Amino acid sequence: QGAPTTMPLVGGMARMPPSSAWMPPSGPGWGGGAAVPPSASASLAPPLQGSGVQQPVPYGVVKQQVTDRLNMAVHKRHQLIGQLDQLTEGEYSEHMKNTFSAARKAGLDGVDWRVPRLMYCTDPKHNAEVNPAFAHEVQERKAADARVLEEQLAAEAYDAWARRLQEVGKQPPPLEVVRRAPVPFLEAAPNYCAEEDVWSRTLELRTLDEAMRGDVSRPLPRPTVHAEEFQNFREGKYIKDDCPIA
Repeated sequence: QGAPTTMPLVGGMARMPPSSAWMPPSGPGWGGGAAVPPSASASLAPPLQGSGVQQPVPYGVVKQQVTDRLNMAVHKRHQLIGQLDQLTEGEYSEHMKNTFSAARKAGLDGVDWRVPRLMYCTDPKHNAEVNPAFAHEVQERKAADARVLEEQLAAEAYDAWARRLQEVGKQPPPLEVVRRAPVPFLEAAPNYCAEEDVWSRTLELRTLDEAMRGDVSRPLPRPTVHAEEFQNFREGKYIKDDCPIA
């Protein structure tokens, strides 16, 4: 009544019950497993030296191929974005930046982050929290990064100045002009006296056209007939010797 432990022979082989954990070998010629074609088994085996089997491609070659394909894809993407900007007059890039750019939302989209990185690599104050066990190695790597960034920024600045100076027929480097710091007017002209300033009298006057069509909120200067009617008038300056007969 119970399940038999063995089954009758079928084709000269004993059949095991389904509950058994026995599994037939998975090789060619066995019914329990899928047969592996000779070509597949040969591809899984390591290549033999001196045989006609293709040798594996070196890692450096594969890396260069992947890098070239990536650069081509990035270049193609820039070309397509440029075509979209030409069709939309630059609205596509602005829309993408306003929608997805966190730097644009924070007002940092115009920042060249290589400059803060260069400051971080060159300023010694950023080495205070470095572990002393790794301080020397960290400083060497930061110095190497700083040299690379300085070369890149210097080359870009030189090219930018070359394009700008080419328009006026010059070559970089641009001429540097050092101007002295300005000094207060009274220090430059210590003998100046406001009462003797003739320009103040001239600036107080306006033409008839300016009076008729100018700013109505600005009052017209008071009428002056004689020189002594000016506010900065001083005796003996405009009337000869203050002589009543003169």
